[in-house]
Amino acid sequence: MLLYYEGITKSGEKIAGTFNGTKEELSTHLRKQNIFLTNVKEEKKKLKKGKYNLNQFASDIEQISYFVSSGMQIDKALITLIKNTARQSTIDFWEEVLKRLKSGKQFSISLKEAADKIKLPVGDLYINIISVGEEIGDLKSSLNKVYEYLRFKNDLTKEVQSALAYPSFLVIVSIVAIFFISCVILPRFSSIFSNKELIALPFISRMIIGLGKFINANLHMVVGGFFAFIALVIGIFSITESRNVVKSIFYKTPGINKVVLRLQFANLCSSLGTMLEGGVDIGKAIKLSQRVVSDNKSLVNILEDTRQELKKGSKMSDVWKRHNIIPEEMVSLVIVGENSARLGEIFIKLGERYSHDFKLNVSKALSLLEPVLIIFLGLLVGVIVVAIMLAVVSLNNVAG
Repeated sequence: MLLYYEGITKSGEKIAGTFNGTKEELSTHLRKQNIFLTNVKEEKKKLKKGKYNLNQFASDIEQISYFVSSGMQIDKALITLIKNTARQSTIDFWEEVLKRLKSGKQFSISLKEAADKIKLPVGDLYINIISVGEEIGDLKSSLNKVYEYLRFKNDLTKEVQSALAYPSFLVIVSIVAIFFISCVILPRFSSIFSNKELIALPFISRMIIGLGKFINANLHMVVGGFFAFIALVIGIFSITESRNVVKSIFYKTPGINKVVLRLQFANLCSSLGTMLEGGVDIGKAIKLSQRVVSDNKSLVNILEDTRQELKKGSKMSDVWKRHNIIPEEMVSLVIVGENSARLGEIFIKLGERYSHDFKLNVSKALSLLEPVLIIFLGLLVGVIVVAIMLAVVSLNNVAG
């Protein structure tokens, strides 16, 4: 909080100023300077509203990692973060963490409990990396690892959203164009024809004009049905079982399955690399990474097989050689990592490579989708124009 204060020095001089902190901290600060506090007033900050989310969490972890890297204790880092934020949900979350930290709990445990309280999906992956950092006395590095992985996931999500923006715009334009033509142009155009003349029109003209009349006459029903369909799709995707069915279809669809698999390899390798670099045991890292690719049962089974074989003394590369789903280049680089004791670094590089491949494949797919949508919109308008022209020609013939 920002405090305005007034005080008197030992010599009787009146002073005034501002202080960012609590009243107790202000009193301590002025006492050290031999200043007697006479008046203090708190400025109420207007805080932003909104639910706390993973994007904000990633930003906060970045700030905390900077504070800790500068030598600040974790509790002081949280206090500084809370003082300098303008979002109420951020303050509430980190005050929960700080409260648990002051009660004697570790930062990782405090973080997990506070996240569970507001149902923030902070995965065990992040908590375990921070926990290992606390155990080995290197919280600074573990916070950096967590931030790097969060940034990787956020960047990947933004890339995909950006790539989908233009095709989505074309789809919306197509829907708006259909409604405009059906509700404005076709009803006015059809009014110039009598019922006898409509019957004499070519089939395509009758069909297009009839469709326009139907949509215009039942506009509320059509619009309601459209939004009901959107709500149904959202409802289906909100159900875990339905999402799994859709995902299984994607995984089996030729072409699409390869693109999705690249994304899963990117997430898997980045997860393994981040944890191994953060000091997490390889067996534990593999177990936690199963959640990262939980949608793909084949990868989950491979990771479980790997974990069990590692307990018997086998190498990860030897296990992965037996599975065709694992690319040869991944196996080769894992062998290099095992032989050079740089497995964590190798997995991070693999994560970057597969992330780049996924973005490239998505860009190629969307580069094909865009002209398809443009052609579809052009054909739609073209069919309507041809239908109208044929109707006009037919009207002239009837009139002649």
